[in-house]
Amino acid sequence: MKTHSWKKLSVLAIAVLAALSLTECGNSNKSSSGSSSKTTTITFWNGFTASDGTNLKKIVADYNKTNKDHVKVKMDQMSWDNFNEKLPTAITAKKAPDFVAMNYGDMAGYVHNGTMKDMSNFYNYKGVDKSNFEKSAVNMGKINGKSYFIPMQVQGNYLYWNKDLYKKAGINPNSKVKTIAQYMNYAKRIKALGNGVQGTYWSDFAQWSLVYGGSILNKSETKSTINNAANRKVLNQFRQMMYVENLGNPSTQGVAVDNLMFAGKLGLEVSGPWLNEGMIKNKINYGVTQFPTLEKNGKKQAWLAGVGFGIPSSTDDSKTKAIYSFVKYWNSKKISKRWSQENKCAPYLKDVAADKQIKNDPVISELAKQTSYSKVMWSGNVHASDITNNVITPMCNKVVTGSDVNTQLKLADKKINKILKDNN
Repeated sequence: MKTHSWKKLSVLAIAVLAALSLTECGNSNKSSSGSSSKTTTITFWNGFTASDGTNLKKIVADYNKTNKDHVKVKMDQMSWDNFNEKLPTAITAKKAPDFVAMNYGDMAGYVHNGTMKDMSNFYNYKGVDKSNFEKSAVNMGKINGKSYFIPMQVQGNYLYWNKDLYKKAGINPNSKVKTIAQYMNYAKRIKALGNGVQGTYWSDFAQWSLVYGGSILNKSETKSTINNAANRKVLNQFRQMMYVENLGNPSTQGVAVDNLMFAGKLGLEVSGPWLNEGMIKNKINYGVTQFPTLEKNGKKQAWLAGVGFGIPSSTDDSKTKAIYSFVKYWNSKKISKRWSQENKCAPYLKDVAADKQIKNDPVISELAKQTSYSKVMWSGNVHASDITNNVITPMCNKVVTGSDVNTQLKLADKKINKILKDNN
């Protein structure tokens, strides 16, 4: 899947979008007209290019063969980077696809610039039961009370471990980490095995901040709150993990960390559902569980992200019904269950989560637990990408190579406030 970096809009893309107006985008998309008087052809772009892309092709083909709404989906798949480069230009040129599958983090920029349609009325479409959707999944697409994004896939942060390395380190291979202290203990014992084996790596700062009870922005998302005691604990944890105890090489990041896991050289990794594909392909004996969570007022907490369907504002309204036909098909129990099983990702439809086969799948059932209590981070915030990529990630990289935590938090606080001030 490789949506874990949740690719954000490039500076160029945002600049292009900013130049758009609602008037420019309101015209009919002539390039995707129906192939005949009886069939409505709708064009569909997405960034699924791995095995999940192959699975998606089969589902689209099945829809085209079986739907009774006289709809044909014509799909174009590309890398997420290419998708985010091409879509703004396509909207400008009125050559955008009729609908897209888009990463949740990208949606805000498009909505802010008036280039995505409100899809709230999808939940009133015949045969759609909104109550069957987990609330957190629906909330991914909500901006200012409107749904611009209908769920396609959800993803959170999960803790994966190599059972064979656990055994070598004298740890019960079926032991699920429950606390941060236990997590650190296991990572140290695995790192001590030597022979190029790594214990663990620092991961999503926002998730760790949630565990420690911290925050990054205030409730109204207008001011930085990153320089707080909880986040200081998080960064000290990262510094201890990577710089002091050398549980992993600080210069190894992203896909390189995944590849260590696939090579059997990494003990624990916090990652998304895409990791399952590589683990299975490389025949790694592994387990997966929930990230150690903080219970607040007796409730567990976790962040949720994902991919959803969106309709560019350049799409003619006459295509809406056809698009909703496919989105409804996708969100049927049969197809949603199939996608979860084939790609080892958490279901967000309640009837799928309750299905016996899903419950009996040790990986999917574990991932599914988090969806019910997860919440969406900064839904609709156009600054999310800038803050994450240009402030938080560099801050963490400085800390794990030995920089002072207090200095980095103060610097991050100033940078975030500048982003919020300059762009409001």
